[in-house]
Amino acid sequence: MTETVRGLAVKKKMPLNRVQKAMAKGMKASVETLALSQLSREMDVTGLQAVRKQRAGVKALSLNTLIMAAVARTLPAHPFLNAELVENEIVVFEPVNLGMAVATQAGLIVPVIQNADVLSLQEMDQEINRLAERARSGKLELADIEGGTFTVSNLGMFGVDSGNPLPRPPESAILLFGAVRPRPWVVDAQIVVRETCWATLSYDHRFIDGATAAAYLADLSDLLAEPERLWR
Repeated sequence: MTETVRGLAVKKKMPLNRVQKAMAKGMKASVETLALSQLSREMDVTGLQAVRKQRAGVKALSLNTLIMAAVARTLPAHPFLNAELVENEIVVFEPVNLGMAVATQAGLIVPVIQNADVLSLQEMDQEINRLAERARSGKLELADIEGGTFTVSNLGMFGVDSGNPLPRPPESAILLFGAVRPRPWVVDAQIVVRETCWATLSYDHRFIDGATAAAYLADLSDLLAEPERLWR
């Protein structure tokens, strides 16, 4: 006899794997414990793309590496985004331990780049590649996934423009980047074509207000628009 659920025939049932169980628990906690709010901003990365190619050298740095570096280096000036709420205290962290969402066959895994704000671009690139490879091969260790303070999810490679990401408790914020596409942009009162992407910041509105979130996005946008600063 064919099994049914809600009166519908069931093709098969698949138990949640370890990664999916952790994701289900974390996302449920995110919705239940955080007062979620979101802001989005379109960012011009034309200059970033150009400088990346000019400075390619032996091995070109990926756009993802430069974006991750920009995110990490901007956070120290916006401490509430690198913090969490513990009872009635805002706990601001010294290190920027940057989680990066990695799609694997087992599901979405978020390894953590420790002290990301003080890494050179080459060190950042090496750590991103190392952790991504360990995640996809199932070789992550506990130290590779602990201690995150802020997470970045870059879904541009999947053609996604924007979305509504959920922070991973106890973290209080997450930033989603969409695809880089040629789009119309106004420069000196003229409409030109620029390479841009959308960035969406989800944050805990219990202690991070809209002005704080907007200020962070503005500083990040400025840094991406002046990419030479990343090499200083």
